[in-house]
Amino acid sequence: MTSSNTKDNWTDEQWAGDIPARVKTVEMLLHLHTYDDFATPLADIKSASDPLFCQSIDHTLLRPDATLEQIDKLCEEAVKYGFKSCCVNGIYVKRVAERLNTLSCDPDTRPIPCCVVGFPLGAGTAKSIANEAAEAITNGALEIDVVFPVGLLLSTPTPYSQIYHHLKTIITASHPYPVKVIIETSLLPSPQLKVTACELAIEAGAAFVKTCTGFNGGGATREDVWLMRVAVGICTWGEEGERIKVKASGGVRTFEACVEMFKAGAERIGTSSGATIMANANIVTHGPGDDVKTDPY
Repeated sequence: MTSSNTKDNWTDEQWAGDIPARVKTVEMLLHLHTYDDFATPLADIKSASDPLFCQSIDHTLLRPDATLEQIDKLCEEAVKYGFKSCCVNGIYVKRVAERLNTLSCDPDTRPIPCCVVGFPLGAGTAKSIANEAAEAITNGALEIDVVFPVGLLLSTPTPYSQIYHHLKTIITASHPYPVKVIIETSLLPSPQLKVTACELAIEAGAAFVKTCTGFNGGGATREDVWLMRVAVGICTWGEEGERIKVKASGGVRTFEACVEMFKAGAERIGTSSGATIMANANIVTHGPGDDVKTDPY
């Protein structure tokens, strides 16, 4: 999922000259358009029973005290409800991959293993995080979520080239699997910085831009998701030219909150409350996992 090489040799000065124009374009689009202009099919979801809803959920367990039993339960719940993925820390990826393969379900809707890397600080070296991503993929991860190096973006002067190459190194190591770049919106004090983070992620080859880790204060907001949706626009990634998308995560704990994010432009939700959302909606499931009782954590 690598981008073109047109920016590989750019200096910080070239980035600094280019980004303000992009930010201005996004600001103009925000004034000219409404949510409906960038709507996706998820904006029309009316019920948690909609398969599109279930396939938008990254069922997540990233707590440092997560146990093997809880990881197994995460997998069972994901299969029970048909969620898109189980998102975990690297130490659990192999177990998740093996567990999901042992749970009987439709192969077309089988949840996939997703792994966070450089989490939750985004402060490791590009090489170390790239190695972390490569190992996760070897262990069965089919998607990677990586934390943006926020501290570099907040520095003056901003080392744009370093940020770009940092992200591209990790995304290249994850090829051909999609990478979601977590820009940690709650730590970026202005819309301009949020757009800049999105632009650098886009150029580095990200498949998604994602709001928050949930570990550094704050969470996903409708305004940030809308800003990010406009920033990625119709940009594409990878050889197949797939459109870059937005993932909302951090404090999204109810069906209503999910719908709010969808209407703002999100096409994936990261939440540890997926099973609770489904249980509260009284969703009737079928097939393997029916005997799994939900227990919010």
